[in-house]
Amino acid sequence: MNALKDNWRSLGAGARTGVLAGMLLIVLLVGSLAWWVYRTDYQVLFADLAPADAAAMTAELDKLKTPYQLGGEGRTILVPHDMVYKTRLKLMGKELPLRGSVGFEVFNNADFGMTDFVQKVNYQRAVQGELQRTILAIDDIQSARVHLAVPEQGLFKRSATRAKASVTLGMKEGRRLGEEQVAGIQRLVAASVADLTVADVTVLDQHGVALTRVAGGDAAEAAASGQLDAKRGNEDYLLKKVNRVLEQTFGPGAAVASIDLALNMDQSKVTMEQVLPGQGANAGLMVRERRVSSEGEGGQNGAAKAPGTNTTEADYQVGRRVEQLNVASGGVRRMTVAVLVRQSLNEDQVEKLKEVVALAVGLNRERGDALVLYSMQQFGSLPDSLPTPVAASALPAAAGAPADAAPRAAQAAGMPVKWVLAALAAGVLLVGAVLLAGRRRSAAGAPAQLDAAARERLLLDIRHWIDTPAATSVERQ
Repeated sequence: MNALKDNWRSLGAGARTGVLAGMLLIVLLVGSLAWWVYRTDYQVLFADLAPADAAAMTAELDKLKTPYQLGGEGRTILVPHDMVYKTRLKLMGKELPLRGSVGFEVFNNADFGMTDFVQKVNYQRAVQGELQRTILAIDDIQSARVHLAVPEQGLFKRSATRAKASVTLGMKEGRRLGEEQVAGIQRLVAASVADLTVADVTVLDQHGVALTRVAGGDAAEAAASGQLDAKRGNEDYLLKKVNRVLEQTFGPGAAVASIDLALNMDQSKVTMEQVLPGQGANAGLMVRERRVSSEGEGGQNGAAKAPGTNTTEADYQVGRRVEQLNVASGGVRRMTVAVLVRQSLNEDQVEKLKEVVALAVGLNRERGDALVLYSMQQFGSLPDSLPTPVAASALPAAAGAPADAAPRAAQAAGMPVKWVLAALAAGVLLVGAVLLAGRRRSAAGAPAQLDAAARERLLLDIRHWIDTPAATSVERQ
């Protein structure tokens, strides 16, 4: 303890200030680390909620006395990590009117005095809500609204109008529905409502664009849309094959590829006819033979008789082979492939990679297909890495959360711990440096210590100085 006091007294004003600042920093860092370790970890319960759904869920959580936090401008609900699944099951069992719709649970507490009109309205609301929930089960759809227009029917009243339905879909970012999926939604709605045909179901997206094709509409527009869908589908299929080869070779995000197809949308019919000769001969099969003989007539005035003629007629039949070839539309007329690789490649590696990519997509040089492949070093100074696509991973603790919510949450959870540990290490180094500087300063100000031989010589000199004055005084007396 005394040594510590002596060291403290030997420090200057600047060194003492540095030591106090370092100790204060260590206390703050240790406190922050303790708060981070022992704090309650909240995880996503539901994400990307509509305001009405968030209000209904938070009201139910208040009744259950479950602690929660709101994030994402009130569209995300977070609860302690050990209560995520338990709370989610409780909320799902409450039959909350999520996404602004109700199903057949509207009849759970039905009033016996309800009129027929109210019952019909509630039944229509229930059917719309159940259809909405079923459509939302499709992965690519984020929101949905279903509207039914059912004509009134009665014992003595029959409406001439047909039942109709409209479905408005909100697609997830970067997603779209194919023709088969749109047709499936139409059939689903038509099969759920009496006297409703598939043609009377209209499907729109969030931009108001009709996804269903009107019967008897513009044939040219429908054909163009089909051709574009076929082109996009074939390009996506081939691009996946190329990307799989590049990712397995160079790793994800280390190469990019693009494919463009020129499709032949012409339909043609080719008829080929071929004559088949008789077996074992180059002629056909004789089916009829006719021989005609005639004698010559006598000449006039005793002239010689004209010679007779013999005529033979033969009919032959040969086999025929007729082939009709129907060439469907959608064949590849020309293909172009472009590949850009970040890794530096020599000429031999480039040629081998070109061969692999060409075989993967079925490149045909005879029809004019082209393939170009370059490495980034041929373009000069470029970034060291290409943007790596984010893998879509579902958040285990969030229903309806965005696909990239889990990586962001994990990254946000790991960053503070790293910063706290780094700051703590920096504080320890700072205090150590201050103490070392103080010791060096005190050591520089202290007198140098003597060894044993120097001390002996110093003692002899001191004794000599003491004895010399004493001897002088005795002689003077």
